[in-house]
Amino acid sequence: MTSELFENYTQERIHWISLYLGLPSVGLDIAFPTEAACEARLYQVRWPDGPVCPSCLHTNVHFLGLRKLQICRKCKKQFSLKSGTDLHGSHRGLKFYFGLAEEIIQYRQRNDMPTLRMLQDKHGMAYATAIKLRSKLSADLAKFHGGLLGRCICVNFPRLPQDMVFGTDAHLLLLEREMQRHRWRELGIE
Repeated sequence: MTSELFENYTQERIHWISLYLGLPSVGLDIAFPTEAACEARLYQVRWPDGPVCPSCLHTNVHFLGLRKLQICRKCKKQFSLKSGTDLHGSHRGLKFYFGLAEEIIQYRQRNDMPTLRMLQDKHGMAYATAIKLRSKLSADLAKFHGGLLGRCICVNFPRLPQDMVFGTDAHLLLLEREMQRHRWRELGIE
């Protein structure tokens, strides 16, 4: 099941467990309760130093609030928060995508994948849409630090001790121990 994006199984497990442990401990619905909160988080992650025009990379832009568009003062191109991302042209809100990304991470950390039929039934989408979304989001989340969506929803990435080498069996063992502690906390044991 190792993806071509990872050198080996250990690195793939490290990636998905790290993303899972990075999810908000209070839950996604509390950390990002509204569409506006999701937009603010995407804005913060995508443009930490302010918006950048995807066409000319100019930073002097004007915000057109009514339509939620940025207008570049240099090249006059209009762009939105989702422009140039996998979310561009989507009709669903960011809260939906944040939730779906969380769901995929939860499955992947267990070395599993949500079925297309389950996505279709749970989220009320066509089978073809489920295929497209699962593929697109899985590919984005498999990128370094979970891609754009992963960086948006994962706020507590586990810290690696200075003497530990990234991607090793020892690193995986450390994360698996942290996973066990996480499960115990959920059950009220720790």
